[in-house]
Amino acid sequence: MSHCEKLSESSLIIDALTRHELLNWLNQIIGYSEMLIEEADGSGQENLIGDLGKITCAAQQMLVQLQTPLTCSPSCHSAINTNDSHKQTASPDQVAHHFNPVDTECNGRGSLLVVDDNPANQEILSRRLENQGYQIAMAGSGVEALEKLTSNRFDLVLLDVMMPDMGGYEVLQRMKADTVLRNIPVIMISACSDMGQVILCIEAGAEDYLPKPFNSTLLKARISATLEKKRLCEQERRYASQAMQTEAALERHRALTQAVAGVAHEINTPLGIVKTGLSIIRNRLSLPNIQALFRENSETEALLQDMLESSGLTIKNVDIAHRLIENFKKIAVDQLLEHQDTVDLPALLKDTVDLFKISARQARLDIRLDASGILKAREWHGYPGYLTQIMMNFLQNIERYAYPNGIGGQVDIAVSDRVLPAKAPQFVLTVRDYGAGINPEHIGKIFDPFFTTGRGKGGTGLGLAIVNNMVTVAMQGAVSVESEPGFGTCFTLCFPKNLT
Repeated sequence: MSHCEKLSESSLIIDALTRHELLNWLNQIIGYSEMLIEEADGSGQENLIGDLGKITCAAQQMLVQLQTPLTCSPSCHSAINTNDSHKQTASPDQVAHHFNPVDTECNGRGSLLVVDDNPANQEILSRRLENQGYQIAMAGSGVEALEKLTSNRFDLVLLDVMMPDMGGYEVLQRMKADTVLRNIPVIMISACSDMGQVILCIEAGAEDYLPKPFNSTLLKARISATLEKKRLCEQERRYASQAMQTEAALERHRALTQAVAGVAHEINTPLGIVKTGLSIIRNRLSLPNIQALFRENSETEALLQDMLESSGLTIKNVDIAHRLIENFKKIAVDQLLEHQDTVDLPALLKDTVDLFKISARQARLDIRLDASGILKAREWHGYPGYLTQIMMNFLQNIERYAYPNGIGGQVDIAVSDRVLPAKAPQFVLTVRDYGAGINPEHIGKIFDPFFTTGRGKGGTGLGLAIVNNMVTVAMQGAVSVESEPGFGTCFTLCFPKNLT
């Protein structure tokens, strides 16, 4: 029987959870030993380095033995002997001299969240990363991690795969479903027995993974690479945001120009009629037989003169008004500024729904508005124009994608208020349909600029990206989405009742 077969048989009595726990303990032994080697080397206690190297070497040899069954199977044809394993493991002296004190110079550091249910693993990671100049916060569970992520800003999350109650994969899914958290890069922390879960996490959007026990050089390299990638992505998003703002400004300019042209046309029509009527009156009053009627005495002659002068003055001012309107039509509005205002939020939403009534009737949409969830003040101090544009975008998307081709369906708009600890009062606005839903592979991309599945239906890929920008920047809030194919989509907006 080969050594591989013996290991394969013995591995049957070590379940995945036990192996995970053993790797955690080895991670702690190796991690603390390496840190003690660094401290001993830096404090002149060289006499301890050799003994610490032996501890680290022994732990690494045990690690090799523990990991070998993971790479073997009963079908292995090549034998793996004990000497081969030792060839892969450094000697105590090599271990001791391999480690140099960690460079504590800060160069582009950031704020990191370490999520691990094992306090010793937390301490090892946090001490290593603090020595590299990072600011570290720790969470002992998935629930605690999400709470800290919603109340603090982090540049990177180190997330353990295997945790009780809420594992790393579920935490990652929730982060990627939230438009604020989805841009925070995540590196998974994994024992070798977790590789199936790691692959799922990478497919769900994790940037990278770090195996246990932690290699200090690999740890530093992968965190640095991930933070650099995040910096470049943020720069790209800023450029995209600027492009969207420019496009939105141009769109508002085009809409305003069209509105001005339409209003000017409507005003010019009655002005033309007024001018025509006044011209007829003036011409009639200028006829000799009409003027003869007023020249019987000086009083009626003065009355005629007043009417002629008044009609001439009115015609002149109508001409001035006409020229002003024509000039106004030619003016290019450089920028249409939005102004903050205090409005009754339910009334604003009702007005928006009323604006969409004609389209809703044609699309056979049954739009229902429920404001019963507002228990306190209904007033909102913010940007009514932005919220109107956001709601129109949602309704147009529902018409176009949720219930296409006029099949019709129900749309529920609900608004409520809430007060969270240490936060200002908020409104929570939901827009829900029960139509086609969104494909799971697209849900994480719908707020990205220029992403659309409906170019054939007139989609540009900018609508929801502009919505996200308006909510997060102008309205100081957050937007998220939940959807299931065939069962509809729900957008949720949370924003403060009073903008600062």
